[in-house]
Amino acid sequence: MRNLKYLFVPFFCKPSLLKLSTHSQDESYTKVYANQKKYKIELLNVQVQHLEMLYWRDMQMENAIYKLCYFNGQVLENVRGRNAFIIQSTCPPVNENLVELFLFISALRRASVKSITVIVPYYGYSRQDHKLVKTQSIAAADIARMLEQIGIDHLVSIDLHRGQLQGAFSTDVPVDNLCPYITLIYELNNHPLKLSPPNELTLVSPDFNGISRVKKVQDELKFAFPNFKTKMAMIYKSKDPVAEKEISLVGDVNGKNCLIIDDIVDSGTTLRNAADILKREGAKSVMAYATHPVLSEKAVLTIAISNLSKIFITDTIQVKELDKLILQDKLTVLSVAPLLAETIYRLQRKESLHELLSQNKL
Repeated sequence: MRNLKYLFVPFFCKPSLLKLSTHSQDESYTKVYANQKKYKIELLNVQVQHLEMLYWRDMQMENAIYKLCYFNGQVLENVRGRNAFIIQSTCPPVNENLVELFLFISALRRASVKSITVIVPYYGYSRQDHKLVKTQSIAAADIARMLEQIGIDHLVSIDLHRGQLQGAFSTDVPVDNLCPYITLIYELNNHPLKLSPPNELTLVSPDFNGISRVKKVQDELKFAFPNFKTKMAMIYKSKDPVAEKEISLVGDVNGKNCLIIDDIVDSGTTLRNAADILKREGAKSVMAYATHPVLSEKAVLTIAISNLSKIFITDTIQVKELDKLILQDKLTVLSVAPLLAETIYRLQRKESLHELLSQNKL
């Protein structure tokens, strides 16, 4: 086993040191780099603490060092022959974050690293995965080609807009698309929803493409809470420009507690419109879950005045403090740090990630 001896995290803040446990029997180790310019420091701290707990499982530990340092275009430690993990969420400003990622990968390759696993919690341009007009690029696939050409060995992401994006990479670069809904399970386990009737929830997809996403959440809930009764519903929107306003609801939500499931909340209009439709059809309460909080322009205000009583999001993208203040108790941010930490740990031990998700525990 190649052990995780150092976590080296380039971050734009004051350097600090934390202890991390490790084996001493193997000289090879893994370095985990996190380019966190737009990422909250808390995500890294939780991830390091979780990795520390994971490595204590193996016993026979000795203290090592976790370094929180700057990254200024160069690799600051010897990485020759090592496995490296880079954590970089390509959220807005997408182009800036992507260029930083490309240069960092290049720097590691030039420093003779053994392998590079890129962990992209939010994959920028993921919605541009097909042509809407003849002269448009397929940016999601183009970014995949760039990452492959620059020299990555493995890509890990969370809740890709469409799973088919994994096919944009060749077989030389395996892609793991992590399911984030375990974070929601933990939240509901620690802070149960006050539902009436109790233990009954209707999961709603805001469009046809999100049905598989809703089914995954339903399976997770059934596994974690056997007594929980869940039903599914879908909001159907016509793609015909002439009938653009033709929206219908498939499923019964009258008197039900509804939870809308989506992968990205950008402008907030999709969630607002879905909540309006559900309320109009007699829903008792409407909540929402979205993995990636892009929250562009007036999205927070749109959500704040909507019929949503609660919205769950993860920290794959940093949420501004002002946005939290505006939404107050309506917003709950779920951390993906334990999920990423467990992923790194299992990849190092060559364990199955599918097993991790199917066990519904970290």
